[in-house]
Amino acid sequence: MAGNEVQGTPEESFSLIHSYMHMLKLKNPNSVSYVEVDAAKRFKYLFFAFGASIEGFVTMRKVIIVDGTHLKHVYGGVLLVATAQDPDRHHYPIAFGVVDGEKDESWMWFMNNLRSVISDVDGLVFLSDRNGSLIKSIREVFPTAAHGYCIWHLSQNVKGHVFNNRDVCAIKFRECTYAYTVAEFDVLYADISRKYPSAAEYLEKSVKVGKWARCYFEGDRYNVDTTNAAESINGVLREARK
Repeated sequence: MAGNEVQGTPEESFSLIHSYMHMLKLKNPNSVSYVEVDAAKRFKYLFFAFGASIEGFVTMRKVIIVDGTHLKHVYGGVLLVATAQDPDRHHYPIAFGVVDGEKDESWMWFMNNLRSVISDVDGLVFLSDRNGSLIKSIREVFPTAAHGYCIWHLSQNVKGHVFNNRDVCAIKFRECTYAYTVAEFDVLYADISRKYPSAAEYLEKSVKVGKWARCYFEGDRYNVDTTNAAESINGVLREARK
């Protein structure tokens, strides 16, 4: 109750979104925001990107990490983040979204709005977890972009399919993902197949090698191979997500 008296209620905050977005664009030139409501005029989705972030991305490597994290207030929802990496390897947030969940409709809405600020440029690469709705939205909205999966998340799935030396298996898998040549990859992967056949079987049945192995990847992801950047931003916003 004390928090509501100081900060206002969640309902009051939702009613001020349009005003907040107006001020955001007034104080941050060339910023972009979209708010969608349902048939009853209740809040549904929010997207915004700061003008400076949009302008600066033109000079960045075209690798975008996308991720979602749950909001913790009474109405729930999910915060979506699209971020890149600047020349000093620092996190570079591009756009944010607030939606009701990681579903086909919400990810498609977010990606269409993201495309309105960055376009489907040549050499564009996305990195994400393997959420089915997210994968579908990238494929449909950015059909020419390359799309890779987070190596750390995948390594945790791999180690979950072995019964001993799990951490060693995860390390060997990550070494395999970093191989620059097919010849080097073949040697490392043969070692995994021999020592951890169940892990190799999982990979071959579940994930295309071009989604995780550097030497088979269709685009240039440079040093970016996990979604840690987006997850770090989510961590910074931990209190704001409550």
